[in-house]
Amino acid sequence: LVTDHGQANTKAQSVAQSINVTPATEPNAKQKKDYDKMSKLSGAAFDKAFAQHMVADHKKDIAAFQKETKSKNPQVAGFASETLPTLQKHLQTAQSLQKGGASAKQ
Repeated sequence: LVTDHGQANTKAQSVAQSINVTPATEPNAKQKKDYDKMSKLSGAAFDKAFAQHMVADHKKDIAAFQKETKSKNPQVAGFASETLPTLQKHLQTAQSLQKGGASAKQ
């Protein structure tokens, strides 16, 4: 997850710069709240909350990226199309984790 998201973030920053958009430099209020909530958990409670969050977040991201594949800006559409398969793979992994399955090392 870390490697894939790091690479996608680098590419997203490049696309944003090329279309004169300034990306966020820190988490938004909801992301900070989610972090604060999970930082107080450990063990099975953390695992359950993390997997649940990853499933919901990846579903939301996939919907947004699917919409952007139709963007009139070819750089945005290309980035969204290029990133979707990885997001879908991450969703499958998160769903597996939520059911008590696979490892999160992807």
